[in-house]
Amino acid sequence: MSDIQRILIVLIVIAAIVSSGCTQSVTPQQQAGGRGASPPPEETRAALQHILDTKIQEAGIPGAVVEIVTPKWTWNSAAGNASPITGEKAQPGMRFLIASTSKTFTSVAIQKLAEEKKLSLDDPIDRWLPADLVEKIPNGKTITVRQLLDHTSGIADYNEISILLREYQNPGIPVTYQAAMEQGISKSPLYPPGTNYTYSNVNYILLTLIIDNAAGVPYEDYVTRNIFVPAGMNDTFILDINHIPGPHMTATQRGENGTYADFSNLYVQFDRGAGDIVSTTADLNRFHRALREGKLISKSSFATMEKPSIQSREQGYGLGYMTGLNADANLTLQGHGGGYPGSFTLWDYLPEKDTYITLNLNSADMSTDNLRLVRTALLAYLKEKDL
Repeated sequence: MSDIQRILIVLIVIAAIVSSGCTQSVTPQQQAGGRGASPPPEETRAALQHILDTKIQEAGIPGAVVEIVTPKWTWNSAAGNASPITGEKAQPGMRFLIASTSKTFTSVAIQKLAEEKKLSLDDPIDRWLPADLVEKIPNGKTITVRQLLDHTSGIADYNEISILLREYQNPGIPVTYQAAMEQGISKSPLYPPGTNYTYSNVNYILLTLIIDNAAGVPYEDYVTRNIFVPAGMNDTFILDINHIPGPHMTATQRGENGTYADFSNLYVQFDRGAGDIVSTTADLNRFHRALREGKLISKSSFATMEKPSIQSREQGYGLGYMTGLNADANLTLQGHGGGYPGSFTLWDYLPEKDTYITLNLNSADMSTDNLRLVRTALLAYLKEKDL
């Protein structure tokens, strides 16, 4: 097995953990109040920067970007290197692949179409998908839109390791979402729809096809017009090329021989609607605030999104949105994680503190402990502060 294959196998496991959230512990929803646009007091800023600087060093992580938005202040910062290969410094505002955090955008698009009476969450998917595709999907005439959203459809995932390895070896040739989708469908069904929970990117690829048909415009256009623009996300876009334009955090991962593999310059078209968005910490917090404050969809639609399904209660997964407990800091986290080789996004709302935090790490040294080390240190500090 090659070094690249070993990296990919471990990273896919980490990505699944990041995307699946924490142990569930649902608390009453608190609405985000007024946001503090001013920077934190100097003492707080220095303490947070010290935590970020020291913890990424302890974890062996090259670099990080973070934004924390509390009712009193906003802290946007960075630490370490955007690229451990070139030594470029990480800077606040750098872009990065948000990976599976993209799923929340796809879910919001579906909720908005439901509000517009263009579809229902309980529609069978054969109402919206081409007949020839439905014929290939086991239980394709009984699976509902809702079951795609909460990963209870019984549709298997694609083989992400094989796709990434193929693209890494041929970076100029994209693997299409159709090819990725067919991989998962060919391994289905895992169980009858609605009887169990299995996290599968293929569910969200299928949702983009439903958006195409129900909205009458491509998923990419609908999400841009109805989410990115109204939320003020000027540095966010769906990636359709094999590099991230402008200053960005590289997606790099260290191998056993100490060298770094760079996954930044690959196509992510295979992950349509499941992991194809590039954003910044500030834009992701803008999105989170707009979502929770009812500016993108109604608060009743959002309440439907954040309620975990019965089948996924252990994971706390709702409709593209999760509720979990960070046991180390004893704080509730609501949001979604995203893992891509060498790029890990943690996107959370802390209801006990009415605070938003988005963190991107450009390498986790193939260990979930390293992710927890940085995040938990920041959470522990916030827990003790009067925010």
